[in-house]
Amino acid sequence: HALRTTTRKRQSAPRRRMASASAASVRVHVYDLNTDLNDYGIYVGVGIFHTGCEVYGREYAFGYHDEDNETGVFDLEPRAAPAPAVFRETIEIGETKYSVEECARVIGRLKRAFPGPSYDLLKRNCNTFTEALVEALCPEGGKVPGYVNRLAHIGRFANDYAPCFVPASIRGAITTVPGKLTNGEVGDGEDAGDEDAGEDVQLLAPVDPRME
Repeated sequence: HALRTTTRKRQSAPRRRMASASAASVRVHVYDLNTDLNDYGIYVGVGIFHTGCEVYGREYAFGYHDEDNETGVFDLEPRAAPAPAVFRETIEIGETKYSVEECARVIGRLKRAFPGPSYDLLKRNCNTFTEALVEALCPEGGKVPGYVNRLAHIGRFANDYAPCFVPASIRGAITTVPGKLTNGEVGDGEDAGDEDAGEDVQLLAPVDPRME
């Protein structure tokens, strides 16, 4: 099972142990996109979350943009996702057997497999990417907990079999949050040394009806 560390205290939360630090540690950082909803939903295993996967000192995540043939994968400092993402906890997955160079190749493949326009809130979101990167880097380690993407799975099922049950605010109307694709310590090697290689990307969150 994956080990979790958290800065937030909950009465029912079990005691957690932090795995030993390592240059090749793989971690998943979980963020709330709606803290009020998640504080209740977490007890029944659902919520609206953003995640990123950290390896070799950089956190990798996936977001939407509308540029064809451009990756939606971006990297940033660990635990530093932009608002409205609010850090909730870190999940220690395990240690990757891959070197920095090998990790770069793995991430490079996923960058090509996750272009920005392919983002889908229910079927192919940031948590889908995190699960894919964790599986690629650490197949024998822990897994991303089901609660992280369960609400999207439920919504996808409802959208496929009974689309009238899925509110339009979830299926189409969304707010966007600027992010930045940067050249971190681990990348695919294509843009190394290019200070202008960053591109704007976006995290997505369902519209909060109170903000309309």
